[in-house]
Amino acid sequence: MDVHTLDAVIEMYTNHLLQGELEGFRIEISPEITDELAAIALYLDSKTVRASGEIEEFYEGYKRAAFDVLSFMGVEFFEDKENKLIRIMKSNYDSDLQEQLKENIWG
Repeated sequence: MDVHTLDAVIEMYTNHLLQGELEGFRIEISPEITDELAAIALYLDSKTVRASGEIEEFYEGYKRAAFDVLSFMGVEFFEDKENKLIRIMKSNYDSDLQEQLKENIWG
């Protein structure tokens, strides 16, 4: 993936989600998160919010799947209201949780 792809995903995320209460927020990506992981995380978060307007079961399933994928990738979002930032950062790795997620995803 090139930087233009990440820029396009950030622009899509900003135009879709950083409105209303989140207007004026900016995205900060931790240096330990690759562009690819950041783009996937932002895309999943945006798609999950879009799914919230759909059937409740669809939304809950999508939300759970997105959370599982992000957890598996070791990525988390942190909203810093004081500094108006959405931080994408490495989550604390838990090998037992990772194994449980693998089992839940692939059986």
